[in-house]
Amino acid sequence: MTLFRTIAAVLLAAGIACSGAAAAAKLDPDHYLITKETMAKIKAIEAEFEKSGKKKPGADDEDEEDDGRDAKKGGKKDNPTPEELVREIESNKEAMAALKRHGLTSRDYALTSFALLHAGIYVMFENSMDKKGAADMLAKFTKEQRANVAFVRAMNPPKGK
Repeated sequence: MTLFRTIAAVLLAAGIACSGAAAAAKLDPDHYLITKETMAKIKAIEAEFEKSGKKKPGADDEDEEDDGRDAKKGGKKDNPTPEELVREIESNKEAMAALKRHGLTSRDYALTSFALLHAGIYVMFENSMDKKGAADMLAKFTKEQRANVAFVRAMNPPKGK
């Protein structure tokens, strides 16, 4: 009976450890910090794809009209989750090769894309909001989101008036 309990305890501990790892593996762009190094790698990858005339990882066909396809109709989903974007990138051998050449993972590419989108939207609409409303919204962001907003602002300084 002691051997059975030992084995049961090991299996229970392994299950708990795996479930924690699975939860930790969830991609959370709200807590992802964009870095200059990652942005430099992404810009290099995008320049490489642009030069070759190929689509960058995770991009839609811009030449095709948006026909409103979604996953239910057999097309690509219009608003993928970070996990779905990672799977899409990982299914593209050329994209994975480019990421590897530049020392980036599909996870980093997807999280940077989502974090940039979030910060960029805030910065884009910030001036159209009243100052208190913009400050209140920014205060509700995670510390990483606030840093990403500052990063995007620095990438796009206001033009002289």
